[in-house]
Amino acid sequence: MTRKTYKPRPKGSLLYVLGRVRDAFPLTVLGVLLAVAGYLAYFVYGTDKVDFIVMGIGIVLLALVGLSLVAVLLSWPLVHALLGKSSGLPESLTVGVPSETGFRPIRLPWLPFVQIGFVWEDPAEVELEVRKVDGRWVEVVTPLERGRFTHVTRRFTLRDIFGFAELRFSHRWQTPLRIQPVPGRADLTLAIRRATEDGYSHPSGQPLGELVDMRRYAPGDPVRHILWKVFARSRRLMVREPERAIAPKPAMVGFFVAGPADEPSASTARLFLEKGMLGSDFVFAAEGANHPTSNVAEAVEQVIESRSFRGSGADGLAPLLRSVDRGRLDNLVVFAPGRDGAWVEKLISAARRLPMPPMVVMTVDGPIDQARRSRLARALFRTEDDGDESVRALRDLPKVYDRLRAAGMELKVLHRGAGAKLGQVSVDAMRAVT
Repeated sequence: MTRKTYKPRPKGSLLYVLGRVRDAFPLTVLGVLLAVAGYLAYFVYGTDKVDFIVMGIGIVLLALVGLSLVAVLLSWPLVHALLGKSSGLPESLTVGVPSETGFRPIRLPWLPFVQIGFVWEDPAEVELEVRKVDGRWVEVVTPLERGRFTHVTRRFTLRDIFGFAELRFSHRWQTPLRIQPVPGRADLTLAIRRATEDGYSHPSGQPLGELVDMRRYAPGDPVRHILWKVFARSRRLMVREPERAIAPKPAMVGFFVAGPADEPSASTARLFLEKGMLGSDFVFAAEGANHPTSNVAEAVEQVIESRSFRGSGADGLAPLLRSVDRGRLDNLVVFAPGRDGAWVEKLISAARRLPMPPMVVMTVDGPIDQARRSRLARALFRTEDDGDESVRALRDLPKVYDRLRAAGMELKVLHRGAGAKLGQVSVDAMRAVT
């Protein structure tokens, strides 16, 4: 069965009002037209002309519309009674991962005229598929965005097989639901590393300094570490060893920017957190969080809940920088979407007050070939992907990239679908056509 999604209309809009009126009226446009045609055929033309053929046609039309209407109205309380109190959902789902739920689509075999369909209304960012498994119809949902919800609402449509009558209603289950971002596929070599001059050491490495201490040679020590001048003076083999850090410097400070098309970035943030790529002593905060955290599970929950703060535009970055010791801020990592927004200017403004420019990890998704299409090609040959949020992020990427790079920030651009890094060449290719 084809996957279905529900697109809610803005409350207060004309389409929303018309939709509510449509939901309350049980006849479709076709049903109304046929009912009017049947009335005119029987009561106006047929009776006036005493044309029994026309009168018969009018009776058939009215009977069909009436039968469809009665069947739909009878099914409405029956479906309500069969819905029950359980939504059939697990406590947690993962973005992009199809999950079979315990909800069984309702069938009324003794009402063959009625078809029952449903979609998710809240959360609406869910693809729904009804499959037949072992002779039973089951619901399979694929979340498209992360989030935490206090309830789940399904929107049901009851219609007859002729399309004359249709009734829509929503049913809410007070079941908490947690939708977590899928872990990213980015290469682990993209871990944040700032410890050495020509590269980056792994944050979870040993807290060792330069080779300035000495100790007596032991079998197995590298020969290149032997201090031959000391041996010439004292006739004792001594080797260099790194100094032991008394108080290792904390690893990383991370911040997650919430905004449009931030789902790929949420996947990367979860990857960095759960794989320990921010180090063992990190500080992390997501947009909308009340306080920073050093706990991986709590940090992932902050990323999930940041969905509700997409309009903030990185307002949480300044409080995070004020709450963290300035000595840590030379290791700031910002997880950001590719879409342009108010967060870009706020990040640039904050970076001017940091001891070192932050590293910005931007994650995008979607078909790159669609993003590379010119405006003329998009105007002449419009596709379904043109309005997709991920494609818009790809088209915004060159502009965001240039602004952040001009501010002196280190940029890492990842493509979630490919699990690969996009280099300067890929960004330039998109810039040439947007």
